[in-house]
Amino acid sequence: MRIGVVSNAYHPDIGGVETHVRRLCAGLTAAGDDVEVITQHAARSVENIDGVLVRRFPLTVPAGNYRFSLPLLRWLRTHAETYDVLHAHSYHALAALCAALGNSRTPLVFTPHYHGTGHTRFRAALHRLYRPLGRTILNRSSAIVCVTAAERELLIRHFPEVADRTVVIPNGTDPRPAASAVPGQVRRILCVGRLEQYKRVDRVIRAMAHLGPEHRLDVVGTGPAGAQWRQLAARLGLAGQVVFHGRLDDATFASCLAQASAAVSASAHEAFGMSVADALAAGLPTVAAPIPAHQEVARLAGDGVWLRYADPDDEADLAAAMIEATSTGRKRPATLPTWDHVVRGIRDVYTAVASKPVAAAGAVGG
Repeated sequence: MRIGVVSNAYHPDIGGVETHVRRLCAGLTAAGDDVEVITQHAARSVENIDGVLVRRFPLTVPAGNYRFSLPLLRWLRTHAETYDVLHAHSYHALAALCAALGNSRTPLVFTPHYHGTGHTRFRAALHRLYRPLGRTILNRSSAIVCVTAAERELLIRHFPEVADRTVVIPNGTDPRPAASAVPGQVRRILCVGRLEQYKRVDRVIRAMAHLGPEHRLDVVGTGPAGAQWRQLAARLGLAGQVVFHGRLDDATFASCLAQASAAVSASAHEAFGMSVADALAAGLPTVAAPIPAHQEVARLAGDGVWLRYADPDDEADLAAAMIEATSTGRKRPATLPTWDHVVRGIRDVYTAVASKPVAAAGAVGG
């Protein structure tokens, strides 16, 4: 199949959606599909990354949370029909709207990575105003793929008309060999994700003030809250105890994961909770905010994993959980869905929507 994947950003940009899209594209390419990524960036470019053709279109609106590329929309209007299927990602980004408005004949699959709200008071208000446009994407989609049952339930609560077109295919993890932290070394706690306010890394940093100097927090990711959180760590006298790594390549991240004693996610909103899944798949004791996505990942992981829920707004509770996690030792890696499972499920969806006229789209499972 010839697949066009529409995404707000793509590798080397990082984040949960970016990781999902990259892993999906790699798997589709390995399965023999012809994959092109259609995305937006500061400047136009076309390049091949690991067998995937990546078309980047210049931004018309460069605002961080509301990026929009008119050239991307125009390009889809003239080229969408060259694909067997278009697969758009993220309800919370305008690139997906381009995939809906710029395409009238090619089947559209939509993975919304839906949080249900914006992550500031202002963005929450805009989110409500955006809902009619979001409904346009959903109504135009032949199939909608949620990454957890919790995400599907939230989406259907807000858009009940899409229930019969919505399926759940959990995100994948990369199986990793079990590793043991070396006794006596600094106990490293891994915190991975885009540095946005809703990830609540500031709560984790404040909790670090309750831990001794033998503990270190490794923050992996980039984002608009990074500078503010670096300043917070410095004000709390934790500059040497909280290390911001920024963007890491796969090999460096694997090394960081192997050296960690525990992982933590204080995020307030997730469609899936990929950092928690990756930590459990590596056998890391994990502390997580008790949000529905994290709870669903824990159920997928099953018995034998070490995961403790903690209230990110309770510094003492979060700190105690982190200390306990670093003292526990590695566990058996969780058996979670892999990206091979994801790719097989997504290709089945592609086959289903490609076999029927777009006007008749609407039933891929429940």
